[in-house]
Amino acid sequence: MSTKIQQKLWKLANYDCFLMEYCPVLYNKIAGIGIFFLFQMLIVFASVLTSYKIFISSYLILGFLGATLATFIFYKWMKFLNEVHHTNPKIGIFVTQFFINLIFALILAIPFCLFLFEHQILFQLYLKTGKMTLGNFEQLWLMPLGLYKSWFVETEGKVILFICIAILIVIAFVFIIPYFLIFKNRKSNYTLVKRNYEQNFY
Repeated sequence: MSTKIQQKLWKLANYDCFLMEYCPVLYNKIAGIGIFFLFQMLIVFASVLTSYKIFISSYLILGFLGATLATFIFYKWMKFLNEVHHTNPKIGIFVTQFFINLIFALILAIPFCLFLFEHQILFQLYLKTGKMTLGNFEQLWLMPLGLYKSWFVETEGKVILFICIAILIVIAFVFIIPYFLIFKNRKSNYTLVKRNYEQNFY
């Protein structure tokens, strides 16, 4: 028998809970895919909240609301993509999704890097602009520039670059691997059960 947690994770991965009951060997595997999608939502929430703190305000009440809304929109988008991958498990769709998620991971990784190395970035911007503080609009393009410049600082530039790359790789992995697993499972027992069910009851 499956657990309620497993069933929720199956739904998150867009697998039918009724059909999954006939595939006990896949219980944990599909739940694992659902965990990756759960992590995606947490990353989106944290990235949007971090962006709000960096670029807008340190008062996080509105930031929480904005991050929650962004996560909800992402959830709907994620469910749509899952449906596409389940109904059309083709290599072309997976490759396209791979590059989309790579770009998305880069966008989501930037706020974390800006937050972690804020002091080093502001110092680099002070050397460039002579300003101790920046306006909200200035930060939008100057903060990423300061991050880029901090990579070339002799003492700690390589460490900052290494950590930024590590963050990007982790986020990219979380966003890419579940679609790879869905594509890999396109010929699993679940697919056979689903096909037989649709042929007999639809």
